[in-house]
Amino acid sequence: MIDEKKIVWPLVGNSHIVNFLEKVINKQKVEGVYIFNGPDNLGKTTLAVHFVKILQCTGKVDILPCDSCKSCINFTRNGGLVSGDFHLLKQEKDKKNISVEQVRDFILALNMTSFLSKYRIGIIKHADKLSNQASNALLKTLEEPKKNVVIILITTDSDLLPATILSRSKILNFHSVRSGLIYDYLINDRKATRDQAKRFSRISAGRPALARKFLEDKDFFEKYKVRADIFLNLAYDDINKSVLLIDSLFDKKSSNNESVKIVKRVLEIWQGLARDIILLKSGNEELVQHNVFSEELEMVKQKFSDNQILDIFKKIKNAEGYLERNVNSKLILEEILLTT
Repeated sequence: MIDEKKIVWPLVGNSHIVNFLEKVINKQKVEGVYIFNGPDNLGKTTLAVHFVKILQCTGKVDILPCDSCKSCINFTRNGGLVSGDFHLLKQEKDKKNISVEQVRDFILALNMTSFLSKYRIGIIKHADKLSNQASNALLKTLEEPKKNVVIILITTDSDLLPATILSRSKILNFHSVRSGLIYDYLINDRKATRDQAKRFSRISAGRPALARKFLEDKDFFEKYKVRADIFLNLAYDDINKSVLLIDSLFDKKSSNNESVKIVKRVLEIWQGLARDIILLKSGNEELVQHNVFSEELEMVKQKFSDNQILDIFKKIKNAEGYLERNVNSKLILEEILLTT
């Protein structure tokens, strides 16, 4: 039995979930199915994978994970992606849903004999993308749970899962994290400078995993800036430049699913920028998310009236609905700029 060991977690925030998981681990009362639910970039997958690593740790020390037992070493060597006792299932590139065949292979793998650890664990990313057949196949497994088999479903909207799956799962709802907590985390745990911590804790809008990406991946942050610049170019009436920048977002080899994901991310950034301008116009500078673009935001603010900015915000919001109707992804972004 594990006796109140100290547990090290990789991210900050959502202490209600961390506290719950610590009790599960220390009391060895691990349930068969968990749903990690909430917006992207809150650290759901990071926490789920770390939970897996802790459950599979076999070290006889007072800190979990020990990072020195055979299971931990094997887990780290594989980047936490796959091992004999851990299986990760996610949506294939060109597929709209997670197929029944994928789920059947996933279940078969989980039914194999354990290699190094007590538990056999599977994570399904974007579980709200399970096809109806895939959901039914998974449900059959949940109805007849195997001993020491744990399944974690990761979703941005658990309501999209069938009620029959929800009723058999422990749902853990993730929430946005205060920027002050993210600021301290970046400085104390990730060794960021104060300037970096200030910028990334604000622009990440309560999402610690996103703040960490900004800090550790310069290319990722540069890509974010390019997507923001397309919108901010509205201040200069340079539509041609904006259209060219939109073209640069898409690789000729990009699948339709990949293009849709790109547009969703771009729309999220643009919506945040439009919201910032509304906040600036109402005198709420302290709530602005993209203070790193303060000069550009001020220029767009001066160019458009209050009603015009509200209209732009609505256009961006409505554009999300067009993606569900299979409208050409690139045209959705161009239409917003050309009608502004």
